[in-house]
Amino acid sequence: MSFVPLRDRVHRSLAIRLSLWFALVFLGCVTGLFFALYRVLACDLEARSQAELNSRYERYAQLAATAGITALESAVRNDARQPGVTAYFVRLSRGGRQVLFAEAPPDWMGVQSRVVPQPWTGGSSVEETRVIRVPRDATRDFQIAEGELPDGIVLEVGRITDSRSILLRSLRRTFLGLGGASVLLGFVGGSVFAWRATRPIREVTETARRIIQGGSLSSRVPVPPGDNDLTELARHFNTLLDQNETLIRAMRESLDNVAHDLRTPLTRLRGTAEVALQSPGAAGPEREALADCVEESERVLRILNTLMDVAEAEAGMMTLRREPTDLGALLREVADLYGFVAEDRKVGVSVTGLDRCEVSVDSSRMRQVFANLLDNALKYTPEGGRVTVSLAVENGAAVTRFADTGMGISPEEQPKIWNRLYRGDRSRSQRGLGLGLSLVRAIVEAHGGTVSLTSAVGRGSEFTVRLPWRRGAGDS
Repeated sequence: MSFVPLRDRVHRSLAIRLSLWFALVFLGCVTGLFFALYRVLACDLEARSQAELNSRYERYAQLAATAGITALESAVRNDARQPGVTAYFVRLSRGGRQVLFAEAPPDWMGVQSRVVPQPWTGGSSVEETRVIRVPRDATRDFQIAEGELPDGIVLEVGRITDSRSILLRSLRRTFLGLGGASVLLGFVGGSVFAWRATRPIREVTETARRIIQGGSLSSRVPVPPGDNDLTELARHFNTLLDQNETLIRAMRESLDNVAHDLRTPLTRLRGTAEVALQSPGAAGPEREALADCVEESERVLRILNTLMDVAEAEAGMMTLRREPTDLGALLREVADLYGFVAEDRKVGVSVTGLDRCEVSVDSSRMRQVFANLLDNALKYTPEGGRVTVSLAVENGAAVTRFADTGMGISPEEQPKIWNRLYRGDRSRSQRGLGLGLSLVRAIVEAHGGTVSLTSAVGRGSEFTVRLPWRRGAGDS
């Protein structure tokens, strides 16, 4: 499958679009939840770290203010020797220049010069502190709490902590990995479930397509189990199809009954007009009127007979006298029959392909099919145009094509040309009954074959008749 049809199919698929929307909504919700959690955790780590540092600072400041510097030195060294206790940097100075006491962990020796204490300008209360964060490198942070004690002594308490970005890196990686996998799994699983859930909608579409393309009024949508909106949609759609089939069947039966009832009186009318026309007492105007009556009666009888033939074929009641028939000879016979018509219209006709192809068909009925298609091609091909009739065997079918260089048929009219009595606006200038193609399709389908059309406005049309074929000794 090419890229463009696949893209169009993805764009048109309700299941895939629903899955994409759900995946985007899920991704947005999870991302918002992650950032909220990330922010709360980062702030909590920061608060805990600052609270622990401030607690240690307040302890040392209280000890220095009440017991003196010697007691502070002893407490700092004892804490550094305690197992499992974080070692702190502690320094007492006067005026930011005279260092009274300094103690730091061994791994701080290389960074003591980076610590630049700033004089505290507030009061002498130990609660008046500030925390300074100084990044040490990409993986560690340096925190210091600083305050002024009585007598102008400045106390600094600091420590090195792991960087919050490093601590939270595993959380980010976990979110990206598990979050991405969850979104992907949710999209795939959602697509599967949405595809199954929207199956009734696709079945409604497929049923409507079969009815439009094949005219099969008996097609129905399978009703899914359960009692939900899609089940109700399928039931209502089938009810609508039942009503349409009943209406169309009644219309066809009425038309067939009218055709059957009118055929006998019209035959009598034509016979009466022919007898009156042959009488020696008929004058000029009367003879002309009688001749018109005979002609119009014959035309109406042809319409009625064709309608009856179409009705019989569609009902599966057409009597077919099947016998091995050479389609090549039949095509040449029909082409010779219309040779004078083609010459009069100055349209070239050629028969190509297999010279002989035997198929079990009703030769008289198939002659009607070929004659109608050739007559239709000649009728709508302008002067100087050409009609090509070809015969071939393809994939176990005898294929006959009637291609012309005529006016063509618009895409909007192509499905309608097979309807009874339908005549397009561009074809109304030509004589016809509007039943030829309906009869062609009915006869071909009665033989188990198919007939199709390929056409473009201004480029001509090609009718293709496919009939079941089995290899025989007479084929070449």
